[in-house]
Amino acid sequence: MAKNIFSEVEKQADAGGASRASWRGVLALNIPTLGLGAVEYHLRAAKAHGDLKAVSFVKLDKKTGKEVVSREVPRLYRYKEGPDGERIDVEEISPEDAKKKLRYDGKYMVSVRTEKRYFLKHELEISGHWIEVPVDRIVDKQDGEEIEPFERTTRVEVDKDGFVPIERLEEYKFKEVYQLSPDTDKRVKETVARVKQLARYLLEKHTALVAFFSWGRGYQFYTAVVYPYERKDGKLWLLMGMSEGILKLDTAWALESEEGEEIAPVPTAKKKPKVTISK
Repeated sequence: MAKNIFSEVEKQADAGGASRASWRGVLALNIPTLGLGAVEYHLRAAKAHGDLKAVSFVKLDKKTGKEVVSREVPRLYRYKEGPDGERIDVEEISPEDAKKKLRYDGKYMVSVRTEKRYFLKHELEISGHWIEVPVDRIVDKQDGEEIEPFERTTRVEVDKDGFVPIERLEEYKFKEVYQLSPDTDKRVKETVARVKQLARYLLEKHTALVAFFSWGRGYQFYTAVVYPYERKDGKLWLLMGMSEGILKLDTAWALESEEGEEIAPVPTAKKKPKVTISK
């Protein structure tokens, strides 16, 4: 698997044009045994390869237990302008009110904006009835169990046990791989030299870093595996693979078996949000 991922990185580089950054955050390390104690790196990330599948769950109305669906619908609001041009006395109104009253009433102005609203699925899609459900009555459920979304990761916290030998990368089932680079924004002042030094250090130690990662608010979480990759032409990358699990290799099927020190399992994310990831 690792070889295929690396070839995708090379395809990205050969395709021309720079990949766009889709994440900014902090890689925070505290691994004294590896010689990496209490240090932070401000990074950007751009996708190199991925085949992400959405997590399966349903939205339900807590009151009726019925499934709901979202739709983008236009909404009308009346308002007055304050002394500094701000909108005050804002209130949602119906199209009928807008036609009957506000067209001739100079006290209010009317604005229109498109919003995501929720409606009972069966009634809308089968009967054509738009029965709206308030947002505070909606819950997400997976396999009958209520689940809550978790927030986007902006700090990748690697603890003292969060590392693994590079040769064991192939045991991770990566869904996506991102290329990391220093965030050179003047507010954080990260440098290419520091990040390159980290990649070189991990390469010398034949080590990858492991931590929890949530790509965005929702239900997709991963074990983030940060590791260096040096191509034969001398190009060096610092990559972050998003793993949804590990390969389950049965030792009874090993072609060679030698007595010796027992190999520890590869580490995975410490946090366990209450949701089942797509397979």
